[in-house]
Amino acid sequence: MAQQNKASSKSSRQGTTSRETSSRHKTGSRGRLAATAKTGSKGAAPHTDSKTSPAQPLVMEELLSQLPQEARQVLENFDSIVQGVRPLSSKHLLRLPEQVRNLSHLLTDQRVGRRMGYLNDSVHLSAYIRYFQWWNLLRLTRLFAGLSPSRLDVPENGVCLDIGSGPLTLPIALWLARPDLRKKKLTWYCLDYSHTALALGEELYLAVAARTIARQSATGEPWKIIRVKGELGVGIKERAHLITAANVFNEVVEESGKPPEFTAKRAADIFSHYAASKAQVLVVEPGTPPAARFLTAFRAAVARKNHSVVAPCPADCGSCPMDGSRGNKWCHFTFSTEDAPVKLQKFSSHAGLPKERASLAFVLTSSGDIAPSGKDAIPQDKGEGAKDKDVQSKKSSLLEIRIVSEPINLPGNRIAHYGCCHLGLVLVQDSSGKILAPGQLVQVPLPASYKTDRKTGALLV
Repeated sequence: MAQQNKASSKSSRQGTTSRETSSRHKTGSRGRLAATAKTGSKGAAPHTDSKTSPAQPLVMEELLSQLPQEARQVLENFDSIVQGVRPLSSKHLLRLPEQVRNLSHLLTDQRVGRRMGYLNDSVHLSAYIRYFQWWNLLRLTRLFAGLSPSRLDVPENGVCLDIGSGPLTLPIALWLARPDLRKKKLTWYCLDYSHTALALGEELYLAVAARTIARQSATGEPWKIIRVKGELGVGIKERAHLITAANVFNEVVEESGKPPEFTAKRAADIFSHYAASKAQVLVVEPGTPPAARFLTAFRAAVARKNHSVVAPCPADCGSCPMDGSRGNKWCHFTFSTEDAPVKLQKFSSHAGLPKERASLAFVLTSSGDIAPSGKDAIPQDKGEGAKDKDVQSKKSSLLEIRIVSEPINLPGNRIAHYGCCHLGLVLVQDSSGKILAPGQLVQVPLPASYKTDRKTGALLV
C-alpha cells in the first residue's frame, strides 16, 4: 500500500503524499492551535490570566525520544544497507532525486493516476526505499523508542500482523527500537498489495537484523516473516497478538470517498477477526487533520469492541478535544529533523524535498491488561508499610497531561504548552522556563480551581 510523506515549507509545492507524511506544526485560520509558535517567535499567543499559578511539570514519558545509539548507527547508514540489498549503478543513482520528486507528485497532486500496486514498479520502489522509507524509519523508530515497554509488548511466540507493510518499514523500526523484543520468537504476517515490496522489505529487514545481532553478546535470531499478498481482510493462519498499520488508512479513506467514520468502523470489524483474545492494535498516520479525524473515529470503534486506549491519550481520557474535525484542533506530534541522518538530509535537499520538522499521529489500544497511558508512570510511595489509600491519594492529587504543542511565549517570561487530559484541552504554564516537547507525558499538581483561556477555551493549569 502507498505510504505518505510531506516536504517542509521550503518545498510546499510538492504537497502532501498519500501514505507517509512529515509536516510542520502550523498555525491555521480554522481554529487550529493558534499559538504554537517556537520560543522567540512573534506568533499570536493565547490570552491568559497572569494571576494563574504556574504548574511545575514532571516529565513521565517521552513519545518521540532520541534514537538509541545502535539504531542511530543503522539509520545513519541505511543507504548503504539498501545499496547492498538492491544495488544501483552510478548512472541510476544520479537519476534518483528526479525519480523521488516524480514519486512525490504521484503520491500527491497526480495521485488520480496512481496504480494501487505502484510499488511493483522497480523505479518507484527504488525511489521509495531511498527516501520515503528512510524518513519513516526515523519517525517510527523514535516513536517505538519513546513508548514505555509496558505500553507495547508481545508475548513469547507471539503473532504480529502488519497491514500495508510495503517494504516492512514498521517491523524494521520496531526491531531497531526494542532490543528486548529481539529476544522473543515472533512471527510477522506482512500484508500488502505489492509482493515486490514485501520481498525487498524482507531482505532489508534481514540485513538490518544481521547487523544488530552481530553486535549482541547473546545469540539471537530474526523474527519469522510470512509475506501475504492481498488487501485488508485477507485471511491469515493465526490470530494476532499485535496488529499494526502505518500510514495506510489516510489513503483508504481518500480512495473510498466515504467518511472516515465508515472506514474506521470497517477496519475495527476486520481487526477484531484478526485479533487474539488479548491483543494490541497500533495505527500510525500522518500528522494531518484528516488523519486525526480517522484516528478519533477508529478509537471509538475499537472501544465498542472492548479495547482501551493505551497511548497517546492520558489516563481516564474521555472524548478527544482535538479530533481534526473542520475548524478544530488535531492531535499530532512533531519533532525537529536537525539530528536526522546527515546523508538523508543531504539527499532530501538534493531532491528538492528538505524537511525541517517531522510529525505523526497515532493510537495504541489493547484488549488485554496493559496499563493505559500514564497509569504505571505515577510515582509510587516506596516506603515500608505504604497503604493503598496513600498511593491513591497521591494519584488523585496529580493531573496527567500529554503535551501536543511546541513552546509558546507568554507575558512575564513564562512558557506554556497546549496539552490534553481527561478534562479536555489545557494550557500548561511554567514560570521556570522549562521547555517541554510534543508527545511528552507530564504530571502537574491538580489545581484547586480552574480558569479558562478566553481565546482558545483551554483550561489553565
